[in-house]
Amino acid sequence: MIYIKINLTGGIDVKFTDIIPNICEGFPFEKGDFVLLNFWGDNEDLKILDLISENLSKKGIIPSKHHCSNSFFEKVVLNLIDNNLETPEEYLRYLSSFNQVIDIFMYPPSLPNGVSESSIPKFKKYLGELFNSLTENKKYYIQINVPTEINASKAGLDYDIYNWALCNALSVNFPKLKKFCKEKVESLRDKNSIEILTGKEYSLKLDINNREWFIDDGCGDFPPGEVYIAPIENNSNGDLLVSMVNLKGQIYRDVLMTFKDGKFMKSSSKKLTEFFNSLPENFRILCEFGIGLNPEVKDLTGISSIDEKSLGTYHIGLGMNHLFGGENNCPFHMDFVFTCDDIIFS
Repeated sequence: MIYIKINLTGGIDVKFTDIIPNICEGFPFEKGDFVLLNFWGDNEDLKILDLISENLSKKGIIPSKHHCSNSFFEKVVLNLIDNNLETPEEYLRYLSSFNQVIDIFMYPPSLPNGVSESSIPKFKKYLGELFNSLTENKKYYIQINVPTEINASKAGLDYDIYNWALCNALSVNFPKLKKFCKEKVESLRDKNSIEILTGKEYSLKLDINNREWFIDDGCGDFPPGEVYIAPIENNSNGDLLVSMVNLKGQIYRDVLMTFKDGKFMKSSSKKLTEFFNSLPENFRILCEFGIGLNPEVKDLTGISSIDEKSLGTYHIGLGMNHLFGGENNCPFHMDFVFTCDDIIFS
């Protein structure tokens, strides 16, 4: 059972299953839409999939269920690989035919138990083809991580904290959030630059001239609640103080990051500087600026996918931005959440 055991910092106590109707209110689908629900969970988890399907159907949305279980990978996919069988093109075309997909994760996809060393490349190829058919050229591709022990562990958080933070964030009033996000974007449409002031002495300037603002109010990663933009890739300059950076489970505090001509140059942490400077150059491009607008994200956890949605926070990203109006196409994206002394849009 998935539930909040304790009220950690003044939020609500709620079962995840109880907020599924609210989550479904947040989806951008319309009556008559045909939506693929891709479910990464085992048979005992299917109640979650069924409840999401039921609540979508109440809104006149037609769900189609696709189940990716560990047992299927271990007992079926590996057998097919051992028989040297490729993934049928008809199967991939069927998944690709859906224009709207919800990916629901009870756990992150991983190598199945019993996979042989020689079969690993073939299994990774199978997963890659599956992911491409689910994610490419979609009107909406939405991801939901269910608050489970394994997802909490992957995030590097105690389960109670992860569960509390995620369930609170997903309990947001979606009509109000959507209105709030739309109004925020409308207020920023004619702005060409951003200056971020942190630590009373640091300034980072971003060029956003002729770039489009995007809204995540239930049409992207869950939890929702941000507006974001891709700055001009070669014209971000200055310093930014970030209070907390989580790198591979290690927390670094009060990190000063320096950017020149759009690229990360150095930080006040030697280990972080070494890590980022070891990456390819296009991984280090300042690719995103975002504003958190979800009032139900109560406290920062160190997990950027939740923290960046918190009302009153901002974030920048390094790496990929070609999917939201930018020009940097690379297989890396990392966000850094911060608060600031002042922010100037002009």
